[in-house]
Amino acid sequence: MKITFLDIERAYKRAVYGESVRSIAIGMGVTEGALRYHFSKGLQPKELRGLAFELFHAEQLLENLDEAERRQCKALAAKKVQPKALRQPQAK
Repeated sequence: MKITFLDIERAYKRAVYGESVRSIAIGMGVTEGALRYHFSKGLQPKELRGLAFELFHAEQLLENLDEAERRQCKALAAKKVQPKALRQPQAK
């Protein structure tokens, strides 16, 4: 069976929600390796789940701040400062 882009999107969504790649592959009639190959071209479902949890947690923390602190956080976020680990090395 040839895997379409739509099949991959659906499988990815199922994996993000916690279903194992193996069970998704069996249900689709493809190999686990085929799905993992297509998933490897982007963010892994497990990584996306982690990021979603971090975003949820950050939003909860933001709600606990007073209005002045929230404005300050939003101003910092608007600057789009990248974490050190993601910054591109400076050309010398």
